[in-house]
Amino acid sequence: MKKKLLLSILGMAAISSFGQGVIRLDTYNTYGPYVTYGAGWGELIGTGLGAEWTMGLYYWNALGNFTGSTLSDPAGFADPTTLGSYLLGTGPGSTATFGYAGTLGTAYSGPAWSVPIAPGPAGGATITLMIVAYIGSSYTTAWDRNHSAPFTLVTSDSSSPSTIRTGTAMPGFAVPMFPEPSTLALAGLGGAALFFFRRHRA
Repeated sequence: MKKKLLLSILGMAAISSFGQGVIRLDTYNTYGPYVTYGAGWGELIGTGLGAEWTMGLYYWNALGNFTGSTLSDPAGFADPTTLGSYLLGTGPGSTATFGYAGTLGTAYSGPAWSVPIAPGPAGGATITLMIVAYIGSSYTTAWDRNHSAPFTLVTSDSSSPSTIRTGTAMPGFAVPMFPEPSTLALAGLGGAALFFFRRHRA
């Protein structure tokens, strides 16, 4: 009886450890797609992002293709959690630094990222993702940021030697410079002052 129970526990452990679905943040080994500077920067438009930028991911909190359910965000600046049932990917392999091995616009996370959607998808599950690029400690607090269009990826099994890489499916995107909130506030004050003086002179 004890032997059967032990074998059953070991079997369940094997399923949970070898059945987890994973992906890898990697656009270096797939030779892109590249994430580049857009308009407004001192950099040449189309130049790939460097090591001051971080790549991260958001995932739809259910298995399947939800690209059509994602709200539109033409500017690419919104927090993905406001565009659908997206959650921030966390843990090992959920972020990577751009400019990997000196190749601007690409990133490589090293460890694979385990997909946390309950009950824990094995390899072969479809997930919906958005890739983000930002400067700073997090995407939500960064002003220099942007995100990709949503896309789907099919997970690898964690026991597989070849892990599915984001570069096989993600769309490339550019990061334009957005005005800082303080700049917008100053512009608003300047406009109000100009209006006041014009009205006063009239």
